[in-house]
Amino acid sequence: MIADLQLKRRSSARVAIRLALGAVFLAAGLMKIAHPTAFLSDLLSYEVPFPMAFLRLTAAVLPWLEVICGLFLLSDLWPETVRPLVAALCVVFVAMLFQAVVRGLSLNCGCFGPAGWVWLERPGAALVRAAILLVLSGYLLLPDSPRHGRET
Repeated sequence: MIADLQLKRRSSARVAIRLALGAVFLAAGLMKIAHPTAFLSDLLSYEVPFPMAFLRLTAAVLPWLEVICGLFLLSDLWPETVRPLVAALCVVFVAMLFQAVVRGLSLNCGCFGPAGWVWLERPGAALVRAAILLVLSGYLLLPDSPRHGRET
């Protein structure tokens, strides 16, 4: 009885985390799609030595990838593919923000477009947020209970 209750709680937590991550990715992607030039400008402010063509491609593709990942997380489609992809994206976000913090860059992280709250878009706050998303996405990569298949 207690084991079943713990299993139910764990399953409910996984669903809540999946839905929260899906909503965050969907919102972030849609806000970037609405302001593509602002997102490219945010990418340029990271001052990373990537070619301009790569940054333009990233500005064009990443928001759509976030929207697709968000929708797939919300609907629990292709979890074997989407969950590791989301975790990988979170690793990239953490790495980019970490290098910005270490270098002391003062920039808008670009996470939620130009309409975000200014203090939440600063690299330090964005790094904490990205790290939390990474931990949550990592939790979704853990195997489900052997007694039960996928979550509901």
